[in-house]
Amino acid sequence: CSSDLRWDLSDLFSSLDDPRIQKLLDTGKSSASAFKKAYKGKLGNLTAGALKKAYEEIEDIYQSYYKVSQYCHLEYAIDTSDEKAKSLVAKVDEVGSEISNELVFFDLELGKLSQDQIDRLLSNDDLLPYKYELAHTVKTAKYHLSEKEEQVINLKDLTGSDAFRKLYGEFTSSFKYEFEVDGEVKKLNGSELRALRYHKDAPVRREAMKLFYSRYDDNQLIFSHIFNNIVKDHHIERDLRGYKSAISVKNEQNDLSEDSVAALHEVTSESYPLVNRYYKIKKQLLGLDEMTLADIYAPLPQSDKIYPWEEATTLIYEGFKAFDDEFFGFVKAMYDEKRIDAPAGGSKRGGAFCSGYTPDIKPYVMLNYLGRQRDISTIAHELGHAIHDMLCSKQTLLNYHPILPLAETASVFSEMIITDLLLNRETDSKARQSLLTDKLEDIFATSHRQNMFSRFEMASHKAISESLMSPTQLCDLYQTELNQMFGDAVTYTDEYRWEWSSIPHIFESPFYVYAYNFGNLLVMALYQQYLEEGASFIPKFKTFLSMGSSASPEDITKLVGADINNPEFWRKSLRYIERLIGELEKTIG
Repeated sequence: CSSDLRWDLSDLFSSLDDPRIQKLLDTGKSSASAFKKAYKGKLGNLTAGALKKAYEEIEDIYQSYYKVSQYCHLEYAIDTSDEKAKSLVAKVDEVGSEISNELVFFDLELGKLSQDQIDRLLSNDDLLPYKYELAHTVKTAKYHLSEKEEQVINLKDLTGSDAFRKLYGEFTSSFKYEFEVDGEVKKLNGSELRALRYHKDAPVRREAMKLFYSRYDDNQLIFSHIFNNIVKDHHIERDLRGYKSAISVKNEQNDLSEDSVAALHEVTSESYPLVNRYYKIKKQLLGLDEMTLADIYAPLPQSDKIYPWEEATTLIYEGFKAFDDEFFGFVKAMYDEKRIDAPAGGSKRGGAFCSGYTPDIKPYVMLNYLGRQRDISTIAHELGHAIHDMLCSKQTLLNYHPILPLAETASVFSEMIITDLLLNRETDSKARQSLLTDKLEDIFATSHRQNMFSRFEMASHKAISESLMSPTQLCDLYQTELNQMFGDAVTYTDEYRWEWSSIPHIFESPFYVYAYNFGNLLVMALYQQYLEEGASFIPKFKTFLSMGSSASPEDITKLVGADINNPEFWRKSLRYIERLIGELEKTIG
């Protein structure tokens, strides 16, 4: 069962008391200090080969630090009540800030090089594989402040915006709920309570979500205060740096044009009628007189099957094996080497994630497996991230992590592999309905809901930049976005006005969420291409995934023929959704 599969972190450290942890932290600080003494004020005189060596030294500094950071955050994720882990996380984050302060001069100084110096460096192949890193550094140099100002920002964030984010995470993780399920009162964490959205009985779903959001309503002053201050901090800093708008900060980090991101939002928003069309169908399938937001993930009557962990594993193995032997080998290694932590419950962080920090250590996956069909998709999704990380392992550390807009490509593609496996097996119309509704809801959750969250962020950031927002005002903004996405297909109960305050990403990383939409719509087009081209598509796709962040998103997507600046490309992706809805309508007759 899933409770037997706990990850083994000995690849990193033996325990929270491992003496190597402190040694590596000390080494990281001293190495960063030595690097600054060796290179500060001298970058303009370096040859391409010498600059390459400097990049490699930076990677060495961060390589060891990242292993410590990954370890303590993984330990904390499976037990957020562990005071020792919590203390180490705080200590490691502080060391990270110290290291960043020592190295902050590097990008600042590179950004001040003359165009002739930059051209000389970029024209020399001795600098491979850091050319894109340098080019992007120069491109974003205009947003840098002075070294002293950058250091002050790093330090003040520890007790400022970063502290607010930690408070949000710890506070929400501490929420426990008592709720009666099937005649038994249970003590549940937030992840377990939210999982009741998939319960077969509407009263259970609705009461569970009412209870879940009541905690956010009860603490509205805390959440609105945290959000206002994080957003205000974001606005002050982006204004100091000279970014065009609040979302421009993330666009520049993602190396995406304003027009491409605007087109993504525009095309997704104009397709909201597809969401409305789908949920009217689902209301009919469920036989509900009223469809509320608590019902949007409700299982169909025939879809209450629970998949034991062993059966889920068999499906995962079969799907990846049928697609590609190398993909399957990566997946099997994750299981065999105990790099997955599967069970839900206790003080474990909610949700699921894949943790890949350095190219020399294979990633780890955290799940909260409850046996639903969607949980199988979640396994495939996170293992897709792991595959992506392992294909990128040939890159150096600075190029290892996939660029954010492309970071969801392998994960969503992997979900589609497993969905097709299940659909190809099923001929029964009721079973196909269940699979199609699950897939469509995953698409809407990953694209349209993320688009809705991002639109809420744009509206709230704009408002807060002018004046702090009250809890009621924030809820009104969110209600507007709910109305636009779901139209008249769904009824909005009052507790859902507080949903914005339960979305971690808008607190932890402003405008992160549109990357989910980007990746989801991108992969729909790529998967359709795979269906058309067959096995010949796979080598191109692997090359695409192996690029990490060694080139721009535009250049990487060109490897598989995608044009991310063309709105018609995004509209083509949305036609995939129309096809699935059409398939669902056929099952009704």
